[in-house]
Amino acid sequence: MSNKLNQLIVKTGLTKAKGVVLASLLFGGMALPFLMPVQRVQADNGDSGQGGNPDALLGTWIVQVSVDPTTVPPSAVLNFTELDTFGAGGGFVASNNGPGSGDPAGQGNWIATGHHQFALTQLRLGFDADNNFTEINKIRSCLTLNRRGDEFTVSSQVDIILPNGTVLPFHPAATSHGTRVAIEPLN
Repeated sequence: MSNKLNQLIVKTGLTKAKGVVLASLLFGGMALPFLMPVQRVQADNGDSGQGGNPDALLGTWIVQVSVDPTTVPPSAVLNFTELDTFGAGGGFVASNNGPGSGDPAGQGNWIATGHHQFALTQLRLGFDADNNFTEINKIRSCLTLNRRGDEFTVSSQVDIILPNGTVLPFHPAATSHGTRVAIEPLN
């Protein structure tokens, strides 16, 4: 074997020193994957959980909404349930069984603004009983995700914009609490 190696070194014009260096590099390159540390999966301790990752908002959440009664007419619905689904790239959709629930779902955008903090803007189209366009509800929100990334709280304010662009002078406000929809296996 060493005779063949010597012949190869002579044919390629390598000296023994260059051959040793070349062999060392080849051996080192082959050994490197075995010497590199292996990545380990660790349990979530609350500090490194989904909440530290802006993508942690991705997925579907069930949200309980409480409207501030001082910001709406006396006959307004004050509590309802909403489903929010946040997608990659900053888009989301929301549907609810509260005010305007017969309207199309709300659509909007979200962005991380800080550690566990997000800003959201959602638009909902409003229609009367004859399906005539009556308004756009612009819902601006500040969302705070908990450390585990499985719950959030939201403060929201609604701007009601008429078809001619007039913004109505009152602004309904609400607070919300969301819980991530868990993936459950079949029994």
